[in-house]
Amino acid sequence: MRSASIATAGKINSLEQSSTWGRSIIFGISGAILIFAPLAYGAVHPWAYFAIGFVTAVSSLTMLAFLLYKICARPQELLLIPYPPLWWLAVGLVLLIAVQVYAWPQSWVARLSPRAWEIRALGNGYGLADFVPFSLNPYATVLEGLKMWPAVCLFFMLIYSIDNRRKMQWLVGLILGVALLEVFYGFWHFRSHLIWGWKNVYTSSRFCGTFINSNHLATFMTMAILLGFGLFLGIRETAPRLSQVAYVGEKIRRWSRSEHLEPHVRRYLLLLPLLLLTVGLIFTGSRGGMVSLLAGFGLMALLIWSRKWRRGHIFIIIVFLSAATLYSLFLGSEPALDRFSDHNNQVRYQAFKGALVIFQQFPIFGSGIGTFGDLFYQYQPASLKDWYFLQTHSDWLQLLAETGLIGFLLLLIGWVVFFSVLIRQWGRRRQGLARGLALGGIAALSAGVFHAVMEFPFHIPALGFEFAGIAALTYSAAYYHNQGMEFFSYRTLKLPGNHRATAVVLVLALIGVQLAFGVRVYYYWLAEYVAPTAINSTRTPPKLAAEDFRRALTYNFTNSKYYLGLAETLAGGAIGGEDASEAGKSLQAAIFYAPANWGYRLRLAESYLKRYREGPDRYLPAALKELTAAVPLFPESGLLHFRLATILAWTGKYYPGLIPADLRNDQDFHFSEALRLEPRLKKFLDGPHQKSAK
Repeated sequence: MRSASIATAGKINSLEQSSTWGRSIIFGISGAILIFAPLAYGAVHPWAYFAIGFVTAVSSLTMLAFLLYKICARPQELLLIPYPPLWWLAVGLVLLIAVQVYAWPQSWVARLSPRAWEIRALGNGYGLADFVPFSLNPYATVLEGLKMWPAVCLFFMLIYSIDNRRKMQWLVGLILGVALLEVFYGFWHFRSHLIWGWKNVYTSSRFCGTFINSNHLATFMTMAILLGFGLFLGIRETAPRLSQVAYVGEKIRRWSRSEHLEPHVRRYLLLLPLLLLTVGLIFTGSRGGMVSLLAGFGLMALLIWSRKWRRGHIFIIIVFLSAATLYSLFLGSEPALDRFSDHNNQVRYQAFKGALVIFQQFPIFGSGIGTFGDLFYQYQPASLKDWYFLQTHSDWLQLLAETGLIGFLLLLIGWVVFFSVLIRQWGRRRQGLARGLALGGIAALSAGVFHAVMEFPFHIPALGFEFAGIAALTYSAAYYHNQGMEFFSYRTLKLPGNHRATAVVLVLALIGVQLAFGVRVYYYWLAEYVAPTAINSTRTPPKLAAEDFRRALTYNFTNSKYYLGLAETLAGGAIGGEDASEAGKSLQAAIFYAPANWGYRLRLAESYLKRYREGPDRYLPAALKELTAAVPLFPESGLLHFRLATILAWTGKYYPGLIPADLRNDQDFHFSEALRLEPRLKKFLDGPHQKSAK
């Protein structure tokens, strides 16, 4: 089904013709996503990423359905489409997520991921069943997959739809245009930090644009700047050069002519918006973003030097960066640059350390994509007990912790292979525009990957989309030729030919995958619409009733937050009766779908304590077990130790026979830990407990 290159296709199915309307529509939809995602707070909220996911599913299904129609209805036609690069990486990621969320026999999980089994077995064992997944939060894992998949689809859609130089230039212009809009909008609201009327409470003195986190805007700007600089080098490469003349005076005289001077002035004018973007990047105060920009330019200079390209480009890079720094200082960027003198990275260091410990405990399949926020409490020091760590502040370390060696090596090998292919192809390019764009794209992608070592940019959907768009553009530019006719030399799939049945099966399989993705997005969207539970600081949380959570569970029964919300709304009424029973069962279900969440264990224990009068021998031991399970899930919480110790002391005084055997004589230890972690709790202790604590 392969042909050597799409250049061969030019002889059969003329590529000199304009793009088909279908490809133009796909290209337009992809461009709309690249515009919408950054402006919608980085597409971090459900209404944004679900909408993009649904649009991506519909557009990709339309494209595949049209392809299937052409294969079946016009078998005499020879169809040549780009051979999809990194298809094996996309398949591998889908399989990894499927392995993590699929329910396996309990014995398999205990053998292959013993720590996952231990966490599920804590307390009363509500996290266990005959079949359990490897992921400690299956819904979070699937949700992260749903956020990533549209970026994967966008990459392949652009590979398919970019079929001439004009589209490559349009895509670069679109990315640079959005980046400039971020700068203008950001400086407009630099003091008030308003984003579409919402006050960004997470940023005080740093430039943020329409992104909530300044570091994420910095990643966006870094990749846009490097891509734009590559465009500048490509345009400069195509500039006409003066013929060799003997006298300097003759050169000056020729340069003074408008036909020689004007084209060069127009080309260098492109540096002005890039200068503005670089100044905006400096004002974000993102140390990782600025270092990543320098690393990207360093890679660019290294490749120019190694290939003995026009080394004057390196001089331009140095002058450009110097001018941007001086101009930013003139505008007052000293506070942003002063952040380099702040070496207090305790928070980030602890997150890195926690990710490595999680990897040690889940080395093969990881703990499940999206589970870091539940697990990190086990390793969170007392000094940071009030922090909520949803991310690791390092995408690579979080990938290692949540997917184990399998996922980490899969993505690392994918990046190395893709990077190597791009470098090899760039070295073969001679056409100026393609060479410059490919170089800028390689630098932009490398800077994004480098920034991910010290931040979590690719957990932001908008940055995943921009990375995918630049990757597709760079791949196209690296294979672009313009030698009398436009063509791309990458491999192609020849359809249908003698492989019509194989092509039909392949396209049907892709349609099935996209249908499953679209249906899942639709139902998850409905569930969040009925009962919003995702973090969204831009909106006031609505007041929900029990019926709202019940309806949400009909659309998505794996989200533990729906069970928690249902339990809390039921517990808001009178304790006892059917509501109390349903609340308890809901909390048990929440524990099953997120067994590492210490808060669920605590809430279930408290619900048992409220009902202990109905049956002390039933509820008190169960409450003690759940409290005992919550403590190792958040061992540095003095309040948890104190709560367990007081309940043990009270039960020992009034119901001594109901304390489980393995918890007897533990109250002194937990009182001691409570005082060590929270000395202010000392005033709540009575005499005997105070003595024992000492």
